[in-house]
Amino acid sequence: MPRELSLAPELYADAVGAVDSRYMRQMREQDREPVPTDPSLPRFTLVVGPSPFTMMRGWEFFLTSPYEGATYISTVLHNAGYPVRIVDVRYARDPLHEAYRQIMEGTDVLGVCTFEDNFPFCAELMELVRENAPHIPIICGGSLVTSVPHVFMEHTKCDIAVISEGEITVLELMESYVAGRWEQDLPHIHGIWYRGEKGAVKRTRPRGQMMDLDSLPRMRLDLWPQARGPLGLQKQIITSYSRGCKMDCSFCYRTTPQVRAKSPEKMDTDLAWLKSQYGIEFTFFVDLTFSSHRRQTLEMCDVIKEHDLRWTCLTRCADMDQPRIDAMRESGCDIILYGVESLGSEVLREARKGNSENLTVRAMRTTFEGGVRFGALLIVGLPNESEESLRSMVEFAQKYNHVTRVKYLSAMPGTTVYQNAVKSGLMRSEVNHLNWLSIEQALHEDEFLNVSGLPEQVCRDAYQAIYESYEPGPVMDFQHYPEHFEYFYPLADDGLARSVDYAGPGWRSRWSSAGPSLVPGSYRFTLDRMADPEVAAAGSRLTVCGAKRQEPAAAQLVG
Repeated sequence: MPRELSLAPELYADAVGAVDSRYMRQMREQDREPVPTDPSLPRFTLVVGPSPFTMMRGWEFFLTSPYEGATYISTVLHNAGYPVRIVDVRYARDPLHEAYRQIMEGTDVLGVCTFEDNFPFCAELMELVRENAPHIPIICGGSLVTSVPHVFMEHTKCDIAVISEGEITVLELMESYVAGRWEQDLPHIHGIWYRGEKGAVKRTRPRGQMMDLDSLPRMRLDLWPQARGPLGLQKQIITSYSRGCKMDCSFCYRTTPQVRAKSPEKMDTDLAWLKSQYGIEFTFFVDLTFSSHRRQTLEMCDVIKEHDLRWTCLTRCADMDQPRIDAMRESGCDIILYGVESLGSEVLREARKGNSENLTVRAMRTTFEGGVRFGALLIVGLPNESEESLRSMVEFAQKYNHVTRVKYLSAMPGTTVYQNAVKSGLMRSEVNHLNWLSIEQALHEDEFLNVSGLPEQVCRDAYQAIYESYEPGPVMDFQHYPEHFEYFYPLADDGLARSVDYAGPGWRSRWSSAGPSLVPGSYRFTLDRMADPEVAAAGSRLTVCGAKRQEPAAAQLVG
């Protein structure tokens, strides 16, 4: 019987057509010799909007670092001669109006990066641009528009939604736009949704994933505005050597589900560029399963070792053994983040994790004995969770103090959990749910969709206990805190001796989490407004979330 896929079938296609090959060759050639910027070409502005997420102490760099998606899109356009700039408002006090102001300074084509938690920002920004500059075409890309293009095209002013990878598609779109041929060409450009005659929404054939990631250019981090700021670029970078994941977890969304990887030679070239050009010292490899294939892992570690980097990565408990941990330690790995999620066997089976408590314990011991830190990523409230399985997870966290992240389950658009919530009526509407996701800060008082059926107090108590069991992040002396970060929950308990040895005494006494402020007006999207009353009561009755604290006093609703 064929495997049932959790994501949309069109995401599992391959980009193997003649057009795909032509643009991959172009990317290679223009990486070696970029085309000089041509001021007569359309000016492309790429907007990176805010996320409400907070990060644990020592992980704050993740919120501010340049990341691959926006960097690759801007780089391929830059290398092709287009005047391109990134507008980064992730930690602006008023990101909507700051982004709009910068767009109006000079934009001919607008690109908007979409994430699971920035739908209101995207929708309101496009509305503002369309009202005041109707001539500017708007192209959206990223995980959210890929997962729910029907919602974007129906409920926003998006002109073109780019599905899955965007490097080839954006080059083809811009070449057609410059030639004045969108009306004729859009029906034949693969991997998009667009507005046709009289605004009718149409979709084209899937483009699929690039087979050869070696065609990607070296990332031009100097296109980010931080490069021109007083502090310069930070020394921490988010990158990867692969795309996709061999697993198919019910709660996880991937714009590129099939596994593709760069060659060791390409990886060596990319890391040498980042070191020599930008002085990178620390790398977060966001490959979804960094150590999935032993031989490949050993080859990549041999490459990384030559570049004098400290680094961290994501992987699975089942994909660790002594040869891999030895290679990772010797190449500078600081901490490995494992998708533990839960210890309950029924929970893991429902989530399609391919994991077990025994595998988790084995991976933890292998990692500790190998001289690398173990970081557990945990979720409270997965389907089939029980009070017993939550108690087990709390005891596990408190015994080892190795938590890197805990969060309530999110029904991420495009996932099995999301589709089930739509079918069961747990969501009042998809738009309401996307708006509500924009206030999830990954803090104890977050509202949550209670799909487990457990009492809210049980979930919140477990979350709090697990949260207080986390260990230091890998960058404790991060120097690029934005002016408007907020800081949460100082904790007196330093945890186990190894945490104090690593980060020093009192390492979390000033704050335990940090992140950007919620955007103005976030109180509009709380569960009492976005969900049916019984759904809201099951996950928001016992505490007041950050968005409700922001609400004007005259209208404040206490949960």
